[in-house]
Amino acid sequence: MSDFVGRYLNKVDKKGRVSVPASWRSSLISKEFSGIIAQSSLSEKSIDAYPREYLELLQNKLDSNDPLLEENEYESTVLFGGSVLSFDSEGRVILSSSLRAESYIEGEALFVGMGRRFRIWSPKIFDEYLARAKLYMDKRRKNKS
Repeated sequence: MSDFVGRYLNKVDKKGRVSVPASWRSSLISKEFSGIIAQSSLSEKSIDAYPREYLELLQNKLDSNDPLLEENEYESTVLFGGSVLSFDSEGRVILSSSLRAESYIEGEALFVGMGRRFRIWSPKIFDEYLARAKLYMDKRRKNKS
């Protein structure tokens, strides 16, 4: 199921609070936890974020591999070392200063849907990423012709 579709630009206050898009919140609320799991992206200057249930998909993938593989330990450390960000009464989360610094997020945060997960970007950094992504897709289309 693709719960996270679209782009939403929201203000980040001085305390690092930012509102998660209202249309996404229902997919991020459960009996056990209401909020997001967030970590600095390994591939981009952004924050990778997802619902807690997404961790189950990741854990199942790791479980299907040999548990003694060194790469499983690395993946587990990275995947499960993220921040647990709970919603406040207004549907906001607090992005830590380290998450904001690593992703260059200051006064605004751009939420970009990626299906089962999403990324939080500095709008300027996202524009640069989107230009690269369009070039990449254009090259792929030309190679298929």
